[in-house]
Amino acid sequence: MTNECIIIGNGKSREGFDLHLLKDPDNRVTTFGCNALYRDFWPDYLVAIDEKIIGEIKGSDYPPDRFIEPPEDEKWEPVELHWGRAKSDDPNWNPQRPRSNAGMNAILEAIKRGYDHLYLLGLDFLLIEEEKALSNLYDGTHAYGPETRANLQDTRNRFDFFGYILEKNPKVQFILVFPKGDKIYEPELPNVHRCSLERLVEGDIFVNYTDKHKYFNDDEQGSGRFDSFYD
Repeated sequence: MTNECIIIGNGKSREGFDLHLLKDPDNRVTTFGCNALYRDFWPDYLVAIDEKIIGEIKGSDYPPDRFIEPPEDEKWEPVELHWGRAKSDDPNWNPQRPRSNAGMNAILEAIKRGYDHLYLLGLDFLLIEEEKALSNLYDGTHAYGPETRANLQDTRNRFDFFGYILEKNPKVQFILVFPKGDKIYEPELPNVHRCSLERLVEGDIFVNYTDKHKYFNDDEQGSGRFDSFYD
């Protein structure tokens, strides 16, 4: 039995996808959103780690019991990824480790809650094209100024953190959702798969995925992809 959810980032690769399809009672899936997403769509859970957007969310009508602000330590990348940069004798804290971001934290929050099939939508740091990798649908709006905008190096460094999450959770399946024409850095791991945004738009992918998964175990999947995701 799979336990599926979708993580909704705010990269422009998801532009044009009607998120309200995910509210269809016949095709219901739990949603985890990031930061300003609530302005246009209320996910089941909303995750944020930066003070400006946290203040905005807390002052809004979004239900406080569905808003997740991770503990301070989890707002930074894991210590073990950055031992070489440590400047403290405290093994539990490294002031030099990079800041996390809401997308990574949303993934972690979903895993904490027992979800084992995560569709990742709008997490554009995986895109090869640089301009697209830096895109954000809310760029230039409140809490999305230059001080919070990731640069290309920040975006590329996020690969290590993502890889860490993948390897720490080998039983969790990660399905990367991008338009067909987009080229991405796709980790070559058996728990990483790709689904086209166009298939998601069809509205029945969660049913298809669950039905197909019944007939395959991890050893038989091999390629790290589910063929039914490709036309």
